[in-house]
Amino acid sequence: MIIKIVAYIMLILAALFLGAPLPCRAEVGQLSENQLKAAYLFNFAKFVEWPASAFAGAGAPLVIGFIGKGPYAEAHDALTGRIAKGRKVQVRQFSRVEEVAGCHILFIATSERGRLKEILRALPATGVLTVSDIGHFCNSGGMIALVNRGERVQFEVHIGNAERAGLKLSSQMLKLALAVLD
Repeated sequence: MIIKIVAYIMLILAALFLGAPLPCRAEVGQLSENQLKAAYLFNFAKFVEWPASAFAGAGAPLVIGFIGKGPYAEAHDALTGRIAKGRKVQVRQFSRVEEVAGCHILFIATSERGRLKEILRALPATGVLTVSDIGHFCNSGGMIALVNRGERVQFEVHIGNAERAGLKLSSQMLKLALAVLD
């Protein structure tokens, strides 16, 4: 299972560096939806620059969090201990937004659709990249929306929301986005 995830992550990295489209579900075999989301989150981590204040220190981990209901054990297994931006990745599951302190990438599950505005308002003003597959996520204040287009999973980026949080997104990542909103 972990070998499949690593292989998929390598495909995404190759696509990002070579400018090719990201692989679709059919191309990667039997990856679950959560494994696919985990691969995206890991790769987003490599193409975002956080303000220095977002980390407690030079050795602090990069924290990828999940809020809402969903089976995130696969993501935890696939990402924990990996290295992104020279930092060890730590994965955490949150049930309340008040627990999110110290998180760098937060995936907001569709189960939180009704609380989305509340969650986004409660996040720290800087340093948290928000990602979700909730419809119209970017227009609701989120930063990266995972969207299904037929058999492909692609993403949209709201660069203005990311910049307001003190985040700088790589131009390589923006080139691969389905849409870049401001």
